[in-house]
Amino acid sequence: MKEESQALLGEKETGRHSKMCLSCDPKSRFHLYILLVFICLIGVGDYFCTDSPAALQNHFLEDLKISETKYMSFYSNIQWTSIVSCLFGGFLIDRVFGNRIGITMFSIAVTCAHGLFSMGALLNSYWIMFVARAVYGFVNGPMAIANDNMAVKWFKTTNINMVFGLKTSIARVSSVVDINVMDSLYNYIGQVSHGHICLGLTLLTGVVVAFLSFLSSVVVACLDKRADRMSFTLEEIKIKHDAIDQVSVSDVKNFPITYWLIAMTTTCYYLALFPFVGLGQVFYEMKYEREPQQADSINSMVYLMAAITMPLFGYMIDKFGKSLIWMFVGIILSIGSHIILAFTFLEPYIATVSMGLGYSIFTATMWPMASFVIPFNHLGTAYGIMNAMTAVGQTGAAYFAGYLTDNYGYLVLEVFFTACMTVSLILGCLLIIINQSRGGDINLSAKERACMPRRQTIEKTVKCTDRAIQKQNIP
Repeated sequence: MKEESQALLGEKETGRHSKMCLSCDPKSRFHLYILLVFICLIGVGDYFCTDSPAALQNHFLEDLKISETKYMSFYSNIQWTSIVSCLFGGFLIDRVFGNRIGITMFSIAVTCAHGLFSMGALLNSYWIMFVARAVYGFVNGPMAIANDNMAVKWFKTTNINMVFGLKTSIARVSSVVDINVMDSLYNYIGQVSHGHICLGLTLLTGVVVAFLSFLSSVVVACLDKRADRMSFTLEEIKIKHDAIDQVSVSDVKNFPITYWLIAMTTTCYYLALFPFVGLGQVFYEMKYEREPQQADSINSMVYLMAAITMPLFGYMIDKFGKSLIWMFVGIILSIGSHIILAFTFLEPYIATVSMGLGYSIFTATMWPMASFVIPFNHLGTAYGIMNAMTAVGQTGAAYFAGYLTDNYGYLVLEVFFTACMTVSLILGCLLIIINQSRGGDINLSAKERACMPRRQTIEKTVKCTDRAIQKQNIP
């Protein structure tokens, strides 16, 4: 067993002494930055395709002759199917496919699903489009989970918060571009085609973007496989042999309480974010008497601020640490935003900018935090559960928010969103208390995390590697 570890360490020495260019050395910053670019591009196609109907809502209603209810089904069925796919997709990534196969297989499936959606528009078939979006919901969740796993594997010990912030930021930028470009593209294509044919051709743009994301996933998989073969460090040896360890669904019961608090805090926070943005346009029109275009501008400020600031906040969290304090600040900013919108008539841009900053800080903090408490070989399952919980919460909150708006008005709706944020704050405070009672590992400063004793980590890694080899009777 130890001989196997020594043999793998021999590869490390070979890698050190070989003369490689910066772009070929997996441990060089240049190589890491190249990998980061492609990891970020993987999510661009997903967000672009998901938000394409929002950019063409009026054309969907007119060209396909469908109701608002049928139009909204293109979003609701994604949420429902993603609940199932995230629950089982994360386990499949951990146990069956692995990150490399999973990220490429599900990425091309996303491309095909959106292609089927576009074909349904060309054929003027609502049911083909409905099924295509359901299939899309099954495959885009596991793709995102594999991409998150890859980011953690490569950047957990360096700039994980900045990386997650940058991934989300670039994906959100693609949504903004989508919303602002697709309508103009539809009008341009409308010079040579009309109706559902024009709509289908416009949607095919998303197929091109999704295919480029698939090519990015292939590059990431190839770079990751090459680096694993070289096995430069003991930590990477453990990661390599994690694939040998048996992963079982029953392992979920061993996840620590801190993980479940992270997941519940995240779910409650998003209950008051995405449904609010979905209903925001009419809210600003009614309460602040703004024109539709200006209301859209106010509403989009949440995502725009997040896209601009999320990488910056991620970098700051990596630099200073204390993740739970950052989480607390993000929630407080968001609660303040909802209170302003509910009980004052202050300029709404103040609230949406504050909400965007809170969303930026919270997202850059919480998703990487799961990797602090869950082993890497179970991380796909952990992210799958978090995504599923978030999807369930958003789906239920969207229906309940619509009910409150129809029957009680926007003031009660804002009180509901404020209550969701408050519950998130309470869960976050409980997470801080329990983490502190268990040694405070989640809330370490950057300096403390960097100075953690490495001898214990190395010994644990070697034992894990030898145990995995012995379990599989590897000679």
